[in-house]
Amino acid sequence: YKDYGENPFVKASEQPISTFAVDADGGSYTNMRRFLHKGQTPPKASVRIEEFINFFTFDYSEPAPGENVSLESELSECPWNTNHHLLRVGMKGMSIDPSKLPNSNYVFLIDVSGSMDSSDKLGILKAGFSTMVDQLRDQDRIAIVTYAGQAGLLLASAPGSEKSKIKAAIDKLGAGGSTAGAAGINTAYEIAQENFIDNGNNRII
Repeated sequence: YKDYGENPFVKASEQPISTFAVDADGGSYTNMRRFLHKGQTPPKASVRIEEFINFFTFDYSEPAPGENVSLESELSECPWNTNHHLLRVGMKGMSIDPSKLPNSNYVFLIDVSGSMDSSDKLGILKAGFSTMVDQLRDQDRIAIVTYAGQAGLLLASAPGSEKSKIKAAIDKLGAGGSTAGAAGINTAYEIAQENFIDNGNNRII
């Protein structure tokens, strides 16, 4: 970790324009939790306050009809320096009814080379992947392509109704060998094209 120090204060009277990314990263909070579960104090430079805040889901209002996002703000006195104020800006995207989502065609391209052989890499991927399978609808499809020394098709495209079959394939994931990323990418695109869903959600992940 690198400690870049505190961001300097900027006078709004001199620089009245500010920007922020729409994507919200909450990785620092999860990283902190990992250290605490091990009984360790997180490195100071690994703590990013904005990612702690962004980790949680807040009860923001839905966008107004015809709008894609809603904005909320709250201004308060700074607790540790009453000469300053803190402004919280909240943004919420339009929620989509899961029943109205397009059918999905997922192809997961997974690196199973030797560098992935640890519980915090392939191990945590397998755990998260199994959780994701529980969210699949029957009409969704999923395939698994692996690559190490060479690319291979671990699971041909299967419907979301076959969750036991998909999870059994996930359990077979093991690491070893070198990395043949290009071959894996080519195979993944071939599988995605073979199972392409018109007007659907086609993704290689």
